[in-house]
Amino acid sequence: MKILLKVLLVIAILIGIVALIGVLSPSKVGIERSITINASPASIYEEVISLRKSNKWSPWFQIDPEGTTYVHSGPEEGVGCKMEWASDHEDVGTGSQEIVEAVENEKIRTKLYFGGFDEPSFANFLFNETEEGTEVTWTFEGDMGSNPINKLFGLFMDGLLGPSYEEGLANLKARVESKPLFTVDMTITTVEPINYLAIREVFDVTNPESIGPRMGEIYGQLLGYIDKNGVKGMGMPMSVYVNNSETEWEAEVAMPVAETGEVSDENIIAGQTVGGRVLKGIHMGDYFKLDDTHKQMQAYIQFNELESNGQEYEIYVSDPTEADTALWRTDVYYPIK
Repeated sequence: MKILLKVLLVIAILIGIVALIGVLSPSKVGIERSITINASPASIYEEVISLRKSNKWSPWFQIDPEGTTYVHSGPEEGVGCKMEWASDHEDVGTGSQEIVEAVENEKIRTKLYFGGFDEPSFANFLFNETEEGTEVTWTFEGDMGSNPINKLFGLFMDGLLGPSYEEGLANLKARVESKPLFTVDMTITTVEPINYLAIREVFDVTNPESIGPRMGEIYGQLLGYIDKNGVKGMGMPMSVYVNNSETEWEAEVAMPVAETGEVSDENIIAGQTVGGRVLKGIHMGDYFKLDDTHKQMQAYIQFNELESNGQEYEIYVSDPTEADTALWRTDVYYPIK
């Protein structure tokens, strides 16, 4: 009986010590990890500013990639961009993350909610350019509340979360340092579908000088039809890609319209571009150099594992009679899911 009483006394003392530690422990916890990446702040910032890209380097994504569901809402990137996740795996669980502050190429702050906790936590990404590249610092700020057990758990937060932060930063470094060089201004955005009237043509790309004059003829035919039939035009000339090879370019050379109506000319077809998410690229310069812009956009789609959702198309924003070809602007669109 005396042995039992001693055991109970020891247990009571240990519980008391644990409770006391929990009571005296700070409610606020934080961790911080850093890494230097051989890239510009801008190149790294664009990988973190959109939560749609986070699973490309997240240390938690590979824990339950098949069993976790993700829901994205808000803008494509920046403040308001939000991701929610749900998994039965105990190391993933449920929660949400939303970007609440963004200073371009300097700082990104996110608010996180984890299942079972009512109070939010916060994470920061800080970008500091150095001679060796960019120092990226990832921080975590949490409030464990007044519960002694939760506060005691907070004492182990650095050891529990720190290794995952280190893994995530290493993944981010590997991804950024393997990124292709993109010189074209590209953004992912959302667009409305465009109604158009077009004439389909196959061009000889080995004779590029013939393409411009023929397109001019086609636009003349389309404008004549639009004027004769009282169709309302809606923008600048465009072309929708059908097929493309090293020797031929098949396209629907088109004019956007409000409504196509019933087409009475057998040479003219009605069409509509795909609305929704697109990768938009801005090409500045001669049309003969558009191929490089397309190759960069295709490389971007491949690198970011984006899925095509329709035919790409070009809108010729600038007047091609402008003498300085450097001022010619063409907006290129790749529909994506």
